[in-house]
Parts: sequence; C-alpha cells; structure tokens
Amino acid sequence: MDGLSRGYQYQGRLGQGMFGEVVKAYSTQMKKMVAIKVTDISKCTTVYIEKFLPREKDVLETLDHPNIVKTHKIFESPKGTVYMVMELCVKGDLLNYINSKLALLERFSHKLFTQLCRAVEYLHSRNVAHRDLKCENLFLDAKYNLKVGDFGLSKTLTYVDGRVVLSKTFCGTLLYAAPEVLQSLPYDPKVSDVWSMGVVLYMMLYGSVPFNCSNFKKQVQLQKKRRFNFPKDPPVSPEAKDLIRRILHPSVEQRLKVSEILASAWVSKEPVEECDGASTSAAATPPVGSSWDAEEGPSAPRRVEPAFESREAEHQIYLKLASVKLQTKRS
Repeated sequence: MDGLSRGYQYQGRLGQGMFGEVVKAYSTQMKKMVAIKVTDISKCTTVYIEKFLPREKDVLETLDHPNIVKTHKIFESPKGTVYMVMELCVKGDLLNYINSKLALLERFSHKLFTQLCRAVEYLHSRNVAHRDLKCENLFLDAKYNLKVGDFGLSKTLTYVDGRVVLSKTFCGTLLYAAPEVLQSLPYDPKVSDVWSMGVVLYMMLYGSVPFNCSNFKKQVQLQKKRRFNFPKDPPVSPEAKDLIRRILHPSVEQRLKVSEILASAWVSKEPVEECDGASTSAAATPPVGSSWDAEEGPSAPRRVEPAFESREAEHQIYLKLASVKLQTKRS
C-alpha cells in the first residue's frame, strides 16, 4: 500500500473487496484509530472508475451526520491507489452482531432503527439515495450507536419539473431490494431505500429475513403477495409488526415515507431505558433464529443464510450489467 505509510500506521485488515480492501490504521495526525478503504484503480472496471467511484467520493465529502460513518480524508497516491480515511466503528457491522445474538431486544432495535431513520432522513433531505441499505452496510460504534456506511452505490438525485428522475437499473442486494427494483421498473431510489429499511428492521427483531428466495421472480411474487410471517418467538409488539407491514408494502404509493416512519406509534414512542448493547439478545424458546410458516410450523433454528454474505458476486454482476449499458450508450 504505497501511500498508507504517510501519517498512518497499519494495524491489520478489516475486510477484502473486489477492487481493494478495508484496513485498520492509527492516524498519527488525528491520534486515533481509523478505517481506511483502499481502492486499487488498476483492478477496477471502467464503469466503476468513471461512474461509481466519483459518485461515492462526491457524496462522502458532503455528508456530516452522527449516524453516518464520518469520512475524514480522501486522497490518491502517485500509483493511482485511492484512500478513503473513515471513522472506525469498533463493534463491527450489524449483520455480524445480529448473527452473534440471533435477534435483538425490541428496545435495542428501537434505538438502532430510529438512528437509521434519522440518517436516511438526512440523506434524502440532501437528495442522496443510498441504494444498498442492508445490515452489512450498517455499523456500530463503541457505544452501540448505528452508523450508515458504504456509499459505493449511492446517487445524488436530479429533478425535472419538480419530479425526481427515476432510476432504471438494478441496484442493491437481492434480499433487501424492493419489488420495483427487482422487476427493473423505473423507480424512485428514496422509496426503494425505505423498503430496505423495513427488511433491516425485520432482521433486527427476528434474526432472519422476511422474504428469502434466491430466484428473482419468486422473490417478487412473495413480495407482491406479502407472503411473510411474524414468528411467535421472540415476542414483538403489535406496533412494531404494524410498522413492518406498512413499510414492506409492494405499492410504492402506499409504502410509508421516512417522515411517516418517524411519526409512527412505534418509532415516536419514548424508549423504556437507554440500551447500550450490553444485553441485546432476545432470548426465547424456540431459539429466536427460527422462522415460522403458517402451514408447517416453526422451522429449525438458523442464523442468517450464507447468501447474505455473497455480496461481491451480486455487486460484480451489477457492475458488468452497468458496464454493458455504458458501452451501449457510447456506441
């Protein structure tokens, strides 16, 4: 890593991606630990270099919110490696945390989801859509506060005659993607962000996904028919269940807006007590990782399916599709 030695002491790798890695380092200038996203331009696709990387840099340089991973600095080495120096969230990502607990206490889920709502409200107020909200892209700091990160697929929206210009390409992750996205219909990325938030909330409370199908068409059918269930364990309040139903609505017209989520009975209620994450597991019998089928009864306990972690394959497929579209436009 040709540019990392200048003011940063390497402390180890946090993760590996298609075009580089995320490392932990000590900043001698800021005198604290940071996370650094290292992107090797020589390994990147043309569409990523020309489209996604500039978007990500532009978005990150303008954001400042307590529930969004802070970007301290972005610089490029003479050899073409891009470094994004960011806040280090020491408790890791939300997916791994949920996997370690199987499910979260409702009061802790309330805290995290409220923070997610505030972050997305801030993004949308600045006409920025994240377009890949999922547990892997949500992080926890030392005090178990939620931080939204990974803006690699984000987009600053444009408007014509007061109306948002709709997106037309698939963007995101299958299990979190809204039905209009999976059907390749023109969609408002803000509205689709809300759907992903609903999946995240369900994940927090139950430790599993509401719709779990590897086939695009079948996944859309489940979404349209609203074929998801609320397990008996762990016990979840009627207000939380009602909110999930209203967020995971297949109709974009009837799906809640972020402002409506914040005003909902469940989110707007005062928290029972401050929850710092020390005791966040929703213990239950059968184990809370189990799912429920109206006809078959409770299934065997399980954690999040491995498909959740195969993000690179989906991302690469998307970038290839986007690259083809970009080349078509040029020709």
